[in-house]
Amino acid sequence: MRKIIWLALVALMLGQPLPAQTLAPAGALQFHVDYARFRQDDKSGYLEVYYSFHPRLLTFMQEQGKFHAGIALSTRLLRAGAEQAVADKNMALHLAEADTAATWYRFPFVTQSGFVLPQGDYTLEVTAVDSLAPNRKVTAKAQVNIPAYGPAVMLSDLELCKKIAPSQNKADLFYKNALEVVPQPEPLFGVSTSPVLFYYAELYRLTPNTSYTIKTQIVDSDGKIVYEKPREQKYSGSSGMIVDNKMVTALPSGKYSLRCIVADQAGAELTKSEKTFFLLNPHVQVAALSGIEQMRKDFSALSEEELSAEFRTAQYLALAEEKKIFGQLTSADAKREFLAKFWADAEQGRADKPAIRRAEYLRRVKMANQEYSALGKEGWRTDRGRVFILYSKPDEIERYPAEVDSKAHEVWRYFSIEKGVEFVFIDRNGYGEYLLVHSTKRDELHDDLWERLLQ
Repeated sequence: MRKIIWLALVALMLGQPLPAQTLAPAGALQFHVDYARFRQDDKSGYLEVYYSFHPRLLTFMQEQGKFHAGIALSTRLLRAGAEQAVADKNMALHLAEADTAATWYRFPFVTQSGFVLPQGDYTLEVTAVDSLAPNRKVTAKAQVNIPAYGPAVMLSDLELCKKIAPSQNKADLFYKNALEVVPQPEPLFGVSTSPVLFYYAELYRLTPNTSYTIKTQIVDSDGKIVYEKPREQKYSGSSGMIVDNKMVTALPSGKYSLRCIVADQAGAELTKSEKTFFLLNPHVQVAALSGIEQMRKDFSALSEEELSAEFRTAQYLALAEEKKIFGQLTSADAKREFLAKFWADAEQGRADKPAIRRAEYLRRVKMANQEYSALGKEGWRTDRGRVFILYSKPDEIERYPAEVDSKAHEVWRYFSIEKGVEFVFIDRNGYGEYLLVHSTKRDELHDDLWERLLQ
C-alpha cells in the first residue's frame, strides 16, 4: 500500500496521471451462448441469440480510479452449404467499475441480439475476444433450424431466464410483450446461482377465446417427472405467451429437462417444447443413493470445463498419481467417473488427508475466493486460501498492519489441530498477497527465523 501511495504522490507532484495497471483474468476466457426461435411470419422466424460471460475472466486495466474491460462479440449466421454469411453482427461491450471486489465482478454479464431469417438450416457462429488482450478469443458454433410456421398450433422454443418482470420500457434490450425477459444463457440453476427458474415461450395459431391445457413438467436424467403443473388457459387472440417460474432449490443436483405441453379441451396434445438445464444444489442429499452414486448424479450437471476446474481446486486433497491420471483423461464422462470416485474416497478420508465432504470443500473454495483473492489470483490459489480450505476458519487471527520497519502480517492459530498450531503470513510485496512463511504444523513450511522477513 505504501508503494501505491508514494507513486500517487510522485505523479501529483509531476502533474502526470498515474500509469494504467493491468489486472490479469482469473482464468481462461469463457462465454455461454444460447438461442430461442420465435415466429416472425409464415415464411420466416426470429432468432434471438443470448450471450453471457464472467467479468472476472476478462483482462482489466485500472485507470483514473476505475477498472476497465471489454469484450467483442462477433455473430455470424451461414446458410447450410454456403460460405457467405447471411447475417453478420458485431458488438463491443465495455465495463467500467470502481471496485472488482463488488458483486458485479463475480456474476455473469448477459446481453442478446436478434435476427430475422427465412425458413431453413443455418450454422450459428459466435466469437468472443477479450478487448484488452485480443489474442484471448474463443468461438462457439451451433446448428439452427428455422422451422415452417404452418396453420397448426405451434409453440416456440422455451427461453430459460434469470428474471421476468412487467415492464413498459420499450427501449430496454430485454423488453418483450410488456415484459422484461432477461435470459440465462448458461443453463445452470440452484441455491447459489439462480434459485428460481423463469421461463418464457410463445404460442401461435390459436383459436381465439378457446381454452387450452398448458402442462409444465420437469424431468430428471432418468426420465422421471419430478414436477408437474397443469393449468387451463384461454387466449383472446390467435397468439399468446407462456410465462411462469419455479423455485428449484429443493431438487437434487443433476441434469433436467423443462417440458411444456399444450393440449386441447379433449386432452389431445397439440404441440410441445423442451429445454435442457442443470441444477447445482449440494445441500440436497438423496438418501437412497450410495456415496458414489450421488457423486455421479451431481457431476452429470457439470460440463467438461467445470469438471476440470473443480479438480484444479481439489488439488490440495489429490495425490500426485491422481493428478497425473486426471491430466490424461480426455472425455467428460471419464472425468465425471474419476471425480465421483475421488470425492467418495475423500469424504471417507484417506492417507494423511482429513475426511471432508465435497459440499463443505467447495463452500470453503467459494469463501476463499471471496476473502483472499489478490493481484488477479483467485483466493483458493493463495496461501491463506489453501490453509483456509484445508483446515477451515482459524480459531484466532492476529493482524499486524504495516509499519515503518515492519511489513503487514497475520498469525493464524488452530487450537484443536495437533494440540495447537499456527501459520504466519506476510504481505511481502505490499500489494495484499500474504505469503506463508512459517507454520508449526507438521508437513507445512517451517522457519523459526521468519521474523527477519518482516524487514
